[in-house]
This record gives sequence, C-alpha cells and structure tokens, in this order.
Amino acid sequence: MKKTIFLAMAMIVAVTVFSQERQRGGQARRRQINPEAMALAQTKNLQEVLQLDSVQYQAIFLMNYSDAMAMQDSMKARRERAERDGKRMQPTDEERKARAEVMKKRMEVRNEQMKQILSEEQYNKYLEYQKKSMRSGRRPRGGRLPGGGE
Repeated sequence: MKKTIFLAMAMIVAVTVFSQERQRGGQARRRQINPEAMALAQTKNLQEVLQLDSVQYQAIFLMNYSDAMAMQDSMKARRERAERDGKRMQPTDEERKARAEVMKKRMEVRNEQMKQILSEEQYNKYLEYQKKSMRSGRRPRGGRLPGGGE
C-alpha cells in the first residue's frame, strides 16, 4: 500500500515538473523572435492575399523585416530592463498610451508605404484584409509563425 501511494505521488510530481518545463520552453520560444522568419511568414501571407509581383514582394519583405527587427529590439530592451530590476514590471497607463501612439504612427507610415508599393486595387484589398484581421483577433500583416512564435 505504501509503495502504491509513493508511486502515485512520484507520478504526480513528475507530471507537474514536466508540464512546467514545457510551459517555460514555450515562453522561451516566443521570446526568441527570428526577424527573418517572421518577415517571411508575413510576406508570404500577403503574397497569397494580394498576388504580389516579385518587386512588390521584395519591397514588402524588407518593410516586414525592418518592423520585425524593431520589434525584436524593443522586446530585448524590455526584457533587459526587467532582468536588471529583478522583476517583470507591468507598464503604466502612460507607457501603454505611448506604445499605442507609436503603433498607430507606425501603422500610418506602413499604410503610406504600402500605398506606394501596391496598385490601387491591391491597396484596397490590403485595407480590407487589415480590417478583417483586426475583427477576427488576428494580427494584421500575417499569421502565427511555425513553432508557436508570434
């Protein structure tokens, strides 16, 4: 009887430890953004929706890559600040508003660039796609990356 109870307890502990390690692995994978893979996934997604030619594809890939690099730098800075301070800090309301304003301006610039790259028909399709993506809760400019990263 004691052996059975001990075995059951050992199994519970093993399952708990395994699931925690698995969760940590998922978080680590999400933190490690590969800007090139992210840009490639986003560009391929737009290729399917907008039927881009090779010049448009390259221009949009470079724009996506630049955005992904900026996102990686921003996340790295936040992570370093959290490690330096010894805890994960929640952003203040002012920081959230500032981030939202930066994102809004970034999207305005991006839309202007897309307007220059795409034909009028493609641009209208792009705007519809963006609205649809926002409504469905997906990120505009692409879907999830393979391996659980975003």
